Amino acid sequence: MKRLTNNRGYTLLEILIGLFLTGIIAAGGFEFYATMHNQRIVQEDISDMQLNARNSLHEIVKTLRMGGYKIGSHPAFQASGDSLFVFYSETQAVDTALYYLDDYTVSELSRLNESPTGLEPRKLMKKINSDSPAILADYIRTVRYNVIDSATVQVALVTQASQPDEDFTSNYGYRLYVATERVNLRNIAL
Repeated sequence: MKRLTNNRGYTLLEILIGLFLTGIIAAGGFEFYATMHNQRIVQEDISDMQLNARNSLHEIVKTLRMGGYKIGSHPAFQASGDSLFVFYSETQAVDTALYYLDDYTVSELSRLNESPTGLEPRKLMKKINSDSPAILADYIRTVRYNVIDSATVQVALVTQASQPDEDFTSNYGYRLYVATERVNLRNIAL
């Protein structure tokens, strides 16, 4: 039988260099994973914010377009501050839809992320006739109703992200999304 005389293996230095290079590659991979994971969370939050604004605006516009339907000389809508009353006739002589901003209660605020004082989001509420008000949207900063004439209203809705983005420096890290739409009331005097 032949004996191997040259079976030296790896030296301790070679093993340490290999471990060091493997650690550098693993740390780089982990850093890349963490960055991509955080970006996915931010993008998901931005998508939720935009969807929230578009859905809320669509609901307000849909109701506002019904304003004035079969109510004769009664006004079709009334806008004051962050409240909008829309009058139409569907189930009663005059149905009323009310959209308004409401502050969160203390228990609701405890479930939300901490917002800087004065920048706390609000919730957009919808109330039909004498029904209980329902939350239409969360994380709303402002809603404005600009009355252009008796048959045209511009609605502007500003939503904020639910979490601050550490890479975004404006607005204490909270991203904002503005959705606007001009609505022509077609049912006046029908």
